[in-house]
Amino acid sequence: MDISVFCTLKPDLLQGLAWKTFPGSYDNETLLNRLINTVQAIKVFMIGYQRKVVEWRLHLVQVIDADQINLMSSGACGAFVHGLEDEFLEVRQATVDAICALSLNNPDFAVLCLDFLVDMFNDEIEEVRLRAIDSLSQISSHITLREDQLETILGGLEDYSLDIRDGLRRILASCRLSTKNCLQMCVSSLLDNLKKYPQDKKSLYHCLQKMGASHPSLTLPLVHTLLAIHPFFDTAEKSVDDPAYISVLILIFNAAQHCSTMLPLFEEKTIRHYSYLRDTMPHLVPHLNLLGSATSTEMQSVPTSTCDFLRSMLKGIEEAPNTRVRVYLLQCAEEDLNRLSKIDSQVSGCAQLITLYINSVLLFHKIIEYKLWYSSSSPSLIKQNIVQLLQNTLKLEYLFVGLTDVDLALIKQFKVKTLALQLVYVVRATNQSARTFCQHFLQQVELMSRFLKDKSIQPEGFIATMMKDLNQLEETKPGTVARCLLPLLQLCDLTSPPQPNTQVGMCYAVINSPAPSSDTILKFTAGLVMGISMDADIYHLSNTACLRIRVKYPDQQTHLIIPQASHLKPQNYDDGATHRLVTTALISAQVWTEASHVELSLVLDLSQNEGPLSHSLQTSIQPCIIDLCKPVKINIQPKPVKRGI
Repeated sequence: MDISVFCTLKPDLLQGLAWKTFPGSYDNETLLNRLINTVQAIKVFMIGYQRKVVEWRLHLVQVIDADQINLMSSGACGAFVHGLEDEFLEVRQATVDAICALSLNNPDFAVLCLDFLVDMFNDEIEEVRLRAIDSLSQISSHITLREDQLETILGGLEDYSLDIRDGLRRILASCRLSTKNCLQMCVSSLLDNLKKYPQDKKSLYHCLQKMGASHPSLTLPLVHTLLAIHPFFDTAEKSVDDPAYISVLILIFNAAQHCSTMLPLFEEKTIRHYSYLRDTMPHLVPHLNLLGSATSTEMQSVPTSTCDFLRSMLKGIEEAPNTRVRVYLLQCAEEDLNRLSKIDSQVSGCAQLITLYINSVLLFHKIIEYKLWYSSSSPSLIKQNIVQLLQNTLKLEYLFVGLTDVDLALIKQFKVKTLALQLVYVVRATNQSARTFCQHFLQQVELMSRFLKDKSIQPEGFIATMMKDLNQLEETKPGTVARCLLPLLQLCDLTSPPQPNTQVGMCYAVINSPAPSSDTILKFTAGLVMGISMDADIYHLSNTACLRIRVKYPDQQTHLIIPQASHLKPQNYDDGATHRLVTTALISAQVWTEASHVELSLVLDLSQNEGPLSHSLQTSIQPCIIDLCKPVKINIQPKPVKRGI
């Protein structure tokens, strides 16, 4: 056996491709460790007893069927067992991956290797444990867990690592359980885990939801025990704010969806709790046909014509006879779409996109409408509106996902118009150097032109005229470019909003912890660092490298913290959350006379992508910093250092 880790690693990687070459019996033999020792004993036996070995071989020829002979030597048997017990981390990981690849195409082999993968949950290296958990999750459709295997899995729920706990809950959610005792063990262990790690509440809810939906027959005999239903006495009504009780209800209600005999077992208070959870957690609690109870009636969803309403609204804006009427229609549409985004979740992202675009178009028109907007005597409000317009264009470009090529082309063209407006203002109304702004503007024009050409999209009138005039310039100095852009901007018309697209989603975040509290004061020694645990769900995040934690102190100082990449976990929940951030925000300050609030929030920092805009016009607005949520206020008080005697 070669002692090199690379020589040991390569065969294990090739084992995962063996299902295309060798029969299924070979896969099973790789798990039989005892055959290796048997073959080695036969070799020793051949040295001293040649004659008996010859007779033994002749006997084998007579009793062994030709169909039972494999092309692979029996010396390869037990390779997976030795790979899982190897001293090198890379070899154990490669062996787990090979077992997973073979199990996906061989259900019989998946059943045989189940014990070996479960044993890898006790590995001393967290990476190996995670690899085994992910592998078992992938082959979960082929296996059924026994009680002894379940004990090993449930023991891992006490692990300090969040990734390990989430991975084990994914296994429990996707695997099949053999008996009702297994289900009861899972529920008991998960509820104990909820007490120890309350921050795992969301993951635990989804685990119990899938367990109930996949095990209705096992849940049925446990209903009386889980709900504490007594045959003679009325028990106390539990609080629907208790996470443990909510977990049990989620399990039972999802099982009742596939087991109609469970519905008559529910008490009146359970039906009331179902109505409450169905309204507050519709993505976790399914619809049940609970007849005979007025409190359980549910309004049936009816098809709406929201998209048709949006199209008719935008068509009316396009057919406006003049600019004044068009501005009025855009203002009315902005108000209606803002309300619509809060009412209908199916078109919320689309409505928010159109609302933001209309707001930007109206702000652009408001700036251009002021005749002296490009002069040095223009009010400071013009400068603030230009910076706000720049931030809106960055929101349109970076906050939304699911955009079509036509939508992206419309946003990129509007961004170029906004940069042209900024360049003219900097050249004509300020004393700032406009060289950086001019270079950035020309770069964005080139990128936009290339995008329109690749997607075969015709530019709008303003963009086509601008590109034609810029190509005729002999030099691209800021003053020359500004003189070319000014008459075009003065004649610029209002552009139409993008067409409705229900696939559009807007990026935002929800901070689960820390919870805002004005009573609790967090104290720490001044000059040192205090860590605040932070847990947040982020929706429709496309650029993870730009995510930042913003800490704003009472003196208006702002710090941006880059979270570790390992603290940002991708999610696949039904509520639309794409990432979960579990990290620690570091806070430090000098001595304060009294406690005050510090604001924590999540933002997107686009300074690296839009460098020149980060040094834009000096206003209170930072165009490259985009908020994802409302800040959470935490009351802290740095204490002076205690001096010893």
